[in-house]
Amino acid sequence: MKIAFIALPNPEDPIITPPLPVGYLAALLEQQRHIVRIYDLALHDTVAIAEALAPLRAFRPHVAVIASTDPEIVAAVERALAGSNALLVPIGIDLRAATPGQAVAQALWHIDPPQQLEDERSVIFEALLNLDTDLDALPFPARHLLQLEQYPLFTPMGDLQTTVLTGQQFDSESIIPRAPALIVAELRSVAREYGIRHFVFAGPLLCADQAWLQDLLYHLATSDLGISWEGSLRYDSLNTEQLRMLRRAGCEVLCFPLDAIEVLGSRTARAELMAIVDQAHELGIAVRAQILLNPSYAAMPALVDLAATFGLDDVRFNVPAAAPAQHVADETLAIENVTEMVQSRYRSSLSRQFFIERFGPRMGLMLWRIGRSGLLGRAWQRYTHGAEEISGRLARSVGA
Repeated sequence: MKIAFIALPNPEDPIITPPLPVGYLAALLEQQRHIVRIYDLALHDTVAIAEALAPLRAFRPHVAVIASTDPEIVAAVERALAGSNALLVPIGIDLRAATPGQAVAQALWHIDPPQQLEDERSVIFEALLNLDTDLDALPFPARHLLQLEQYPLFTPMGDLQTTVLTGQQFDSESIIPRAPALIVAELRSVAREYGIRHFVFAGPLLCADQAWLQDLLYHLATSDLGISWEGSLRYDSLNTEQLRMLRRAGCEVLCFPLDAIEVLGSRTARAELMAIVDQAHELGIAVRAQILLNPSYAAMPALVDLAATFGLDDVRFNVPAAAPAQHVADETLAIENVTEMVQSRYRSSLSRQFFIERFGPRMGLMLWRIGRSGLLGRAWQRYTHGAEEISGRLARSVGA
């Protein structure tokens, strides 16, 4: 049977990553001798659905699985596949995230009770149930069905990355990490087959299970893979020795999830974070941050300015979609423009911090203000562009 999976963009996350759960499902179905294709519309969000799905119509699938129950999206896909006689199966979940199989099964159950499933739907239903299984019991995801080189995932130095799932998180207390030996085996397989040697570890925070993390670092350090990776941890779970262990195991980027009020609003937390960032840079590890901004909007500018003082190599701000529009810096902004405003403010604050670090607090701030007025012309723009493109601190640590 010919089966097509249609993955949709996640409007709440601007970072496009390969939908690995779909890859797991595809691998299971290929083992059953089905012919599978994956169509990720997140890579074609600038074109109409009909145009993006033109290759799918040529494939002429028997079943098209859609990661949505939105009637408008389902109708748009139906129109794009008109005349193909494909059976459409909307499942109402985000196939870009590692969703537990039980929730997947419930979504499908709500749409089509099992007793009414025909053979085509039952095949999809059974495959979805397998996502409730420990990932170690599943085959590696079918990456050959994904255009890995088209996903905009890059290290701070511009090298292509791809994602690897390190486990499943069912709730805040239920985490099933993968066996470190199997993670290393998957890394080796991807490096050999696709030539990609930079990875992002996706899934639960690596520090969620310290014993497992130590085992993983040991396997990575002794595997001789020649790969580098990025992982997400809490900054307050690290010390100098653990940072050294991470570097020996191939860590090139750390990503810290931060709550703006919890971290930026505490002098002690700020000092601890800055110390960890400095130590990471000394070891040649870049540092990203995912900052949750959920205060009153009046406090946002100060928090964003503060975030620019930590020497972070990349910062992404998350603003709750449910937050109402507020009065910010003498401008009334709709919620869809708030994130863009925050990122723009951060870039401006980062360029100011660059001048302060280079020329001192008084002279640097004066030059920055003069430059913003346009009196320094292209020279100021060159310095500002350099501050936004790459951290001088990272360049010095890597060069060393």
